[in-house]
Amino acid sequence: MKKIFAIFTFIFSFSLTALAQTPATTILKPTLMVRAQLERRYWKQPDLPNFWSWKPQVSFSVTGPIPDASFFTVEFTTTDGKPWFSWESRPFSVEAGQTYDVESGNLASNIDKTTTIATGTFGFKITLKNNLNGTSQEMYRGTYKVGKKFAGTTNVNFKNQYAFYVEHDWALPIGYISLNTRENPKSPRLNVGMWMRGNINSDRIGAYIFYNGKQIANTKSTDKGVANEVKPIIAEGDDSGEFRWGYWKFDFFKILGYADESSVSDVFIMKKNPGIYEIKVLLDDEIVRTASFTVGSDGKLADNEIAAKNGFSGMGTIIPVKVIPVKEPGLNLQAWKTDAFYGNPLTDFTAQ
Repeated sequence: MKKIFAIFTFIFSFSLTALAQTPATTILKPTLMVRAQLERRYWKQPDLPNFWSWKPQVSFSVTGPIPDASFFTVEFTTTDGKPWFSWESRPFSVEAGQTYDVESGNLASNIDKTTTIATGTFGFKITLKNNLNGTSQEMYRGTYKVGKKFAGTTNVNFKNQYAFYVEHDWALPIGYISLNTRENPKSPRLNVGMWMRGNINSDRIGAYIFYNGKQIANTKSTDKGVANEVKPIIAEGDDSGEFRWGYWKFDFFKILGYADESSVSDVFIMKKNPGIYEIKVLLDDEIVRTASFTVGSDGKLADNEIAAKNGFSGMGTIIPVKVIPVKEPGLNLQAWKTDAFYGNPLTDFTAQ
């Protein structure tokens, strides 16, 4: 790991108006991810072939300042709250205005004796420590739900193959919107992000923006926009992709919040068109997501303060997304109420 401006590359690709706006020494909630690492063996049954098990892995970004020789510990607990195992990062430091990426350890090279075949609700705690200063600060505490799907066959040698997954349906109604001031602060273009579930490629999906009932841009025309899936959460062994969650970033080239008009042409400038905008997402030509946002007379996104109230200052705007599950069966559309951000749901957020 190394010091980087991780906020520019992490899963949501938010656009910050200023790094100084992000909270100091804070784990950025949208970057936090918990996944189930698949071990194709099980240490309690070493003589049985194809006996799959799993262990959790946590990754996140943290903001500076953090002093030299600091390190993180992540303590994992079982479904009954008892200690399971812990992980410790290498020492690091982070300057003010920068962020740092952290990812807990991978599976051991030999049979990993921390894996399990259990499912249910597990816990974790992230602590920032510094022995030079004698400090220990709890940074995050959460829970995550693990399920499993049979991935074997009727052959007795494959009866213990299960794909384990951390449930992420809670993310589906939570959308993100920003103006990309990083690439062009004078003429920032519109970015929208939403979660989808299942195996989806860019040929099947497209986002469309409407203003006053008229379509003004889309991501299906390569000169107008693009849709990209960023770092999906995959249940290893689930070949059908039933338990795969992907964050989709919709980048609209021709929609600008405001603009240096001497340097742009053939664009839609929201500053000249304040009011309510609507987003519609098609998957296989069926509407699967809708959302709306408001633009002020200054061309900036109206702030509903959900981001600020939940420690996302400077990271764009959070918007509720209406999920229409015509292409994604079996969704838990109430999970956001209790499970969002691993048991830390958003304050003042209500899904559509």
